[in-house]
Amino acid sequence: MKPYLPYGESKMLKSPLLIVSLLFFSGYISAAPGELMPVAKKIDSIMIQAGAVNPEALIVIEGGVPVTHIPSECNAPHNTVDLTTEHGKSVFSMALAARLAEKPVRLALSCTSNGDRPLIKNILL
Repeated sequence: MKPYLPYGESKMLKSPLLIVSLLFFSGYISAAPGELMPVAKKIDSIMIQAGAVNPEALIVIEGGVPVTHIPSECNAPHNTVDLTTEHGKSVFSMALAARLAEKPVRLALSCTSNGDRPLIKNILL
């Protein structure tokens, strides 16, 4: 048997649930550098380059990364992967697999300490 709720109380119980749900998803709606791109895009090109100190991979996304997701301090069109770290090698492997399979990816970027190119910190296939 359901408890008696006067008219309007059931709506009041649903309101907090709606607010909590919206707060939970609000982080995915906002855009900021360091967060994953909202839409997956295909990789246009990958280039291995001998960097000033270490080798790096340069990855270009078709149509570019949305401006809202590029750190303002480093806004070159090439996104960098540091090939001297295990994380960088993993990111490069996933990017190469996505390029060969022609699958879109979502990136999250941060600035490198050695230039104006964004560093890929996360990749989602």
